[in-house]
Amino acid sequence: MAILVIQHSKISDPGLLGNSLRSHGQRVRIVRVDLGQPLPNDLDDVHGLISLGGPQSANGNDPWVNPELELMREAHARQIPVLGLCLGAQMLAKALGGEVTTMTKPELGWVAVRAAGIGVEDVLHAGIGWTQYVFESHGEHVSKLPEGATVVMKGEACPVQAFRVGALSYGIQYHPEWTRETILGEIDSATDAELAVVGTTKANLRQATAEHYPAAERNANRVFELANLLLFPAGRQQTGLVAPGWVHH
Repeated sequence: MAILVIQHSKISDPGLLGNSLRSHGQRVRIVRVDLGQPLPNDLDDVHGLISLGGPQSANGNDPWVNPELELMREAHARQIPVLGLCLGAQMLAKALGGEVTTMTKPELGWVAVRAAGIGVEDVLHAGIGWTQYVFESHGEHVSKLPEGATVVMKGEACPVQAFRVGALSYGIQYHPEWTRETILGEIDSATDAELAVVGTTKANLRQATAEHYPAAERNANRVFELANLLLFPAGRQQTGLVAPGWVHH
């Protein structure tokens, strides 16, 4: 069995999460839906599902959107752990009955998020402080949570920064998986118009990255460590992180 990782764009690769999966000897299948690689028809050989970020929309008409939503619903129903990051979090919310809408103003850059109620007691966020700075890059957000969902981390412009549905399905709006290099690349690729909308500059974002990234990386590695230990069954771990095919013995 393996963890299915759905990748929607070149920039949003597994990053720090991939490093953590590799260090725990997880068997992983990466599917690049943006390159036309097909999703599996079922989850019979899957013991975890991870959906990464991307520039697309959970409300879009890309050919993989509905199949991915269906896989998420199936995984949740079968109690297969699901972890969605940015777009993946929005996909998870929509798959389980929530709503995703366009924000009044996008979030691009470092944003303070804080624990919401049980946030610091959540199993994936044990040891994370009440407030942390995270890197964001999104223009849509989860505007309505699925029934039974719990907010784990909250923000000002985007109230739902991390949420949990049941014990095994998690969505995180920000990008804990992004490396420093990925973040700097995102900053470099931002247009003047995009930066003007959020009221910042590339120089300010680079300075903020130098200030906030070390702590953000430590927090991310802790969350991913706990995800490996608590979400994905340790007894099914095998060595390997590959794309796009299945790992074989």
